[in-house]
Amino acid sequence: MQNKIWWRFFTKRSAICYFLLISLFFSAFLRVAVIAKSDYTDVLQSHGRLKLSAGKIRGTIYDCNMRPITNNKSKIIACVSPTNRAKTALSTVLKGQELENVLDRLKDGKPVLCEVPKEIKCDGIVCTTVYFNDDSIIAPHTVGYVNSDNKGVNGLELAYDKLLYNNDGVYFSFACDGLYNVLEGIEPEVYNNTSAVASGVVSTIDINIQSIIEETANSLERGAVVVADAKTLKIRGIVSRPNFNPNDLESYLKRQDSPLFNRAINSYAVGSAFKPCIAAAAIENGLESTVYNCVGSMEIIDRHFNCHERSGHGVLNLRYGLANSCNTYFFNLAIKTGKNNVFKMADNLNFGKKIKLCDGIYTANSIIPSIEKLENTAHLANFSIGQGDFTTSPVSMLTLYSAIANGGKYYMPSLVEGTYKDGKFTEFNRGFMTKAMSDKTASKLLDYLKTVITEGTGGDALPETVTAAGKTATAQTGIIENGREILRSWFCGFFPAESPKYIVIVFSEDSKKQTLSCGKIFSQTADKITALSVDKF
Repeated sequence: MQNKIWWRFFTKRSAICYFLLISLFFSAFLRVAVIAKSDYTDVLQSHGRLKLSAGKIRGTIYDCNMRPITNNKSKIIACVSPTNRAKTALSTVLKGQELENVLDRLKDGKPVLCEVPKEIKCDGIVCTTVYFNDDSIIAPHTVGYVNSDNKGVNGLELAYDKLLYNNDGVYFSFACDGLYNVLEGIEPEVYNNTSAVASGVVSTIDINIQSIIEETANSLERGAVVVADAKTLKIRGIVSRPNFNPNDLESYLKRQDSPLFNRAINSYAVGSAFKPCIAAAAIENGLESTVYNCVGSMEIIDRHFNCHERSGHGVLNLRYGLANSCNTYFFNLAIKTGKNNVFKMADNLNFGKKIKLCDGIYTANSIIPSIEKLENTAHLANFSIGQGDFTTSPVSMLTLYSAIANGGKYYMPSLVEGTYKDGKFTEFNRGFMTKAMSDKTASKLLDYLKTVITEGTGGDALPETVTAAGKTATAQTGIIENGREILRSWFCGFFPAESPKYIVIVFSEDSKKQTLSCGKIFSQTADKITALSVDKF
């Protein structure tokens, strides 16, 4: 009796297992068969429906005028049913091999997706628009890129991934029978969340200005160009060189010139572009009238500190100390001004700190020597000409030149105007203005920096169509390559000189590896932006 009960139980259990195995095998077979019939899209089955995926959805990064930087291209995807009427309509927009490929795929009796040049209105064809990025996306170091899972990996794409990422896709959904055969005569439902694409980040970048500096920065092998609004320090253009294509990252990973590295926000030796900070501290402390006789070098403690003009500049005041970028003049000026006053001005201008450009993106830490270190006169002398322990980023230099151009006050540089979601704009909080120096001090420095271009070392920075002011720099690094020291070069300035509208920072990581000087890149940038402004009227 027990054997009979056991045998019935075993037989019943085996039958159930056999049925489950057959069901799983049949289901898997159908799944493979359906996937094999579409070479354009992923195919999904759920709840009696067949879904054909046409693309992914992600929020948009805009420029300051709401022009899309990402999702800047679109294409029309048509879902074509295997009917004679649909095939005929398709032949009116597709020709040759493109048409043949689609018609061949339709022979399987399943709907297929294809890209078409315009929307087709016909029974059996449903169209939708898909947005994507082209290969020539601007400012890739700042905008960033996404991975295969559509998640942000770098730049604004990473910083605002929570807003930009969307788990939805663009797809067509068909009603099916129990064997996942599409039910005839029923149009597919289209799932395309355009509100998710419309939401996103409004950057401070101006596409027109960005395009200009993408071109002028090509004179740099390794370096950066940054353009910002002189009053607000909203960054209108930001370029790092070498450039890279976000759609082909693998080819850049092992390159020695590090194309993926954002040089616009990294810290470097600055050199004489920092001298206006020392000049500001001196003027604020009543030392504007300081005169000094440069003989080519100056003895400090137990060694000689040289001027770049080894024969000496002779007797100079502050205006021409800046215009000629005389090192010994600034050694003397910093010592007279005092370490505390010099340090205070640098601190007022945010040197020694990193800058929050938007949520999740910061400049590298700017490094300045401590007050204790500046007690050593030699360190103070090096600091006065932007050398020694002092390093900062191209973006961080904006604060000094904005304060001079803007009556002694500046905002922190920023990369984002705000975010946009569900029709609501939320402004990025960029903080309050900082008062670094008096309006009188700023006005004098602005006038002196005009002389740098008209009578001093910055002659090649003079634009053809607009007035300008600024400062040249060549910074030693102590890095020896192929028997020579690598020198950083800079030009930092603004235009028009009488009423500054834009600040431009040009930086070269190696002064020997650029086809134009930083000053010339500045002048070309100023001329092109000025022409752009004229063209608007």
